[in-house]
Amino acid sequence: MKRIASHIRSVALAALATAAFGAAAHSADLRIALADDPDALDSMTNRAQTGITVLTAMCDRLMWTDSKLTLTPGLAKSWNWSADGLTLTMDLVEGAKFQDGTPFDAEAVKINIERYLGKGSQRADDISTIASVEAPSANKVIIKTKVPSAQLLSKLAERPGIIFSPAAIKSLGENLGRAPVCIGPYKFVERVAQDRIVLAKDTAYYDAAKYSFDKVIFRIIPDDAVRLANLQSGELDLMEKLDPSNAASLASDKKLQILPITVLNNQTLVLNFNFNGPMQNPKIREALEYSIDRQAIVDVAFAGQYQAGNQFAAPDSPFYNSKFPVPARDPAKAKALIAEAGIKGPVPFTILVPNRPLSVRVGEMIQAMGSDAGFAIKLDVVDFATTLKMTDEGKFESWGPIGPQFANDLDTVAFAVLHSTGGRNLTRYKSPEMDKLLEASRTATDPAKRIEIFKEAAALAVKDRPVLYLYHQKPLFVAKAGLKGFHTTGDGFPKLDGLTLN
Repeated sequence: MKRIASHIRSVALAALATAAFGAAAHSADLRIALADDPDALDSMTNRAQTGITVLTAMCDRLMWTDSKLTLTPGLAKSWNWSADGLTLTMDLVEGAKFQDGTPFDAEAVKINIERYLGKGSQRADDISTIASVEAPSANKVIIKTKVPSAQLLSKLAERPGIIFSPAAIKSLGENLGRAPVCIGPYKFVERVAQDRIVLAKDTAYYDAAKYSFDKVIFRIIPDDAVRLANLQSGELDLMEKLDPSNAASLASDKKLQILPITVLNNQTLVLNFNFNGPMQNPKIREALEYSIDRQAIVDVAFAGQYQAGNQFAAPDSPFYNSKFPVPARDPAKAKALIAEAGIKGPVPFTILVPNRPLSVRVGEMIQAMGSDAGFAIKLDVVDFATTLKMTDEGKFESWGPIGPQFANDLDTVAFAVLHSTGGRNLTRYKSPEMDKLLEASRTATDPAKRIEIFKEAAALAVKDRPVLYLYHQKPLFVAKAGLKGFHTTGDGFPKLDGLTLN
């Protein structure tokens, strides 16, 4: 504990030496508003999108993806697969150093990947096909897999591709997320819970010339209206998650610009199969689905900016199974199914809702729709961090709207949620047939075959309904008009190289 405290004190002293955070921002600062206070800034245990927003500003990945999900070099400057698809060889960049000054090498990559595979890791199932990691030389890594792994490269361009300093891992252990040290343009300075996270430029970073700002300040502002008001008043330079209902009114504001992005995601209502309640009955789950008008949710809650959907892939995706289109709302059919299930009177049902204005708006719409379709729905509105704890402990009947908000590959939004061992299988759903399909999707290196497997998995998810897919987000960032060069990773996180502010 003394070593941890000493490390964190040194980070705090570095913050004071760099410059104290104050009300007046320096012209070389970039101020970004986040909708939630991140969980741990450690990609091994991270679950919140905002944590990866911060880590993307701080840390390089082994690989990146662009807006078309094309893989591009990162800390791995090149890579290739063996003919049998079981050995991945990566050549690493040379001369890079971690933000604590220690050198980057193949052994550091080996340590990190083995950590991601270890106990307590949220990433273990993402890269579970890895059999071993070798570091035969300083700049070469060899990964051997148990089976051909169609998804592995995209995973190394997500959270498992973030490489932390082995020295920091050793000194901080499970507390690494309190003061992370990686390789990247900005290093951790300080964090004040529910208020801000401050990063400072690492001038020793090997590609530092591409980054314009001396500091990056993330402000935690959960309220959508308050985030926007702070941007309009000049207190911020960039914000995430614009309430889509405000998009039309902002279009004529010449001081601001709306920056829409496309990213693989879905939002769902998670149903806890371990909860002793009516949703254990498949007819009641089907009735609940018929009580919901997905398009109305999109039109009313999101001003038509999002896309209604009923599968893990969006309706315009090649992975969408068109044999099972979005069902129309049918309250009469919902009531008939409830009667067939032998339940009299309104079906009691509680939804755990994250305390975000748009989430609450969706919850209230589902509640109202259910009231004339045979349900008595109660909303339990709780802050997001608490919902994570409650769902981890299984203390919920349903949870939503919630779901993976960013991905480089469909495996991320399907396997983790629907496989019996998935790290985000909070439904406790167990289907040998689903497990077999999702495992097959990982070894199917033929793209056409992989699409067909995912379509079969989608059909099974529609039938079993462990989650009810509701819609697919089209995230909207908003920035000052003078912010130039905005771009994101393929999984939807702002990258700061080439970004300038006039």
